[in-house]
Amino acid sequence: MIHIYTGDGKGKTTAAIGLAIRNMGCDGMIFFAQFLKSSETGEMNVLSKLDRVTFFRPFMRHKGFIFDLNEKQYREIKEDIEKGFGEIKNTISNNRFTLIVFDEILDVIELGFLSEAEVIAVFDQFPSSEFVITGRKATQAMKERADYITVMKKEKHPFDKGIKARKGIEY
Repeated sequence: MIHIYTGDGKGKTTAAIGLAIRNMGCDGMIFFAQFLKSSETGEMNVLSKLDRVTFFRPFMRHKGFIFDLNEKQYREIKEDIEKGFGEIKNTISNNRFTLIVFDEILDVIELGFLSEAEVIAVFDQFPSSEFVITGRKATQAMKERADYITVMKKEKHPFDKGIKARKGIEY
């Protein structure tokens, strides 16, 4: 089945991690890919050390906010994401993962780094795996394919008062 965690609120990645832990607690094997994240995060520090989790981030030549990139840098990030997605497909085809998480892949699709058809093709290729996909917005095609859709809606957030993301809470 396919789970979508979407919306403008905090909690999408956190929910994906929670399901990964639940699945691992039932002897599952997890593939956890994070897109568009390049800094050290608490979840990366933990998940990358667990035996039943394969943690992967596509290499990105440019760090920082996507919206600050020039046209050449944007193209290079697209190339990096495409290459990383190829590595992901190779890794999951050689292993039997019970849960596959594509964190922030909906944003990757929205930014044009991958097509939704490429991602949907992976769902079709591995019908016995459970997938979790996250990001701010889901396309109609993704919503139609999903079995679960959870929308995280921000009602209030410290960022609204100018408080920056805090280590261990937001990352």
